Amino acid sequence: MKKEKFLISIVVIMFFSLCLAFNNNAMGALRQDADAAMELTTIRKNLSVYSKMKPEDAKEFYEDSLNELQVIIDMFAGTEEALEATFYIGATHNILKNFDEAIAYFDDVLSLQNEIDQNFKARLLYFKAQALIGTGNIEEAKDVITELRIIEPGAANAFGKELGGTMRLGMHAPDFHTEDSNGSPISLSQFEGKIIVMHFWASWNDQCLEKLPEIQGLYRKFKGPEVQFIGISRDDEIDDLQGVILQKNIEWPQIFEGMRYKGMMSKLYDVRNIPITFVLDRQGRVQYIGSKNEKITQVLTTLIVKGEKKSGY
Repeated sequence: MKKEKFLISIVVIMFFSLCLAFNNNAMGALRQDADAAMELTTIRKNLSVYSKMKPEDAKEFYEDSLNELQVIIDMFAGTEEALEATFYIGATHNILKNFDEAIAYFDDVLSLQNEIDQNFKARLLYFKAQALIGTGNIEEAKDVITELRIIEPGAANAFGKELGGTMRLGMHAPDFHTEDSNGSPISLSQFEGKIIVMHFWASWNDQCLEKLPEIQGLYRKFKGPEVQFIGISRDDEIDDLQGVILQKNIEWPQIFEGMRYKGMMSKLYDVRNIPITFVLDRQGRVQYIGSKNEKITQVLTTLIVKGEKKSGY
């Protein structure tokens, strides 16, 4: 119950701090309509008043606003105001805890990638992540937050408490000092300045074995002086790990953790399920936690491009 109240309060606060500051030129490819803008201004003012009421007392007023926003969409299709109204409907559904409906409206606007600027997209991603958390879909919420971090890191950092756990996006990954499967010393700090891909897995896990070719593909695509891959194995016996290393020709260093879910590395990085991959930027900050190949590729590509721009290449 406390978590629900916290979520609603955050949604309401962010809704009015971000939405009322909306930039009318955020969708330059669409035409503007003065009548629609006037209607939208009135609805925004009303929503601001409702935010000061208890959610249960304001429910009927919010529902009226949803109808009014839909009228703007129907009457002024193809305008900036209609697209903005779609966003407001999604955000209002968030307040009413109609999270699935909210996500559908946010996705409608996000599908128009060429019509919206980055600031508006950041608002959409923020509220979509809130809605996904409301539905309990934490993994997809993390993916949305990863995309948001690329545009607006400050907004992405607001999700620490909702996501819970020791590790979260934006925090500095804890250092470790241990040995790899060959007995050589290995630590996170020895790769300072590099982009790090840390992959937790085990050969006894079927999903991990299915995922392994994707990780190998990522390694072949991104290996080089800028990117360092590290595997963390939860195999019961080191012979099991070494057998897979030889059989699958795994080239990046592997840390044999053993102990299944009770190993040092798993505790340090709050890993409960495998396979899972962490991507760290050059400053050692967590930029991705998950297992989606396309998202890992996106984050790595973005980090590499940022490094090239910073170095002047």
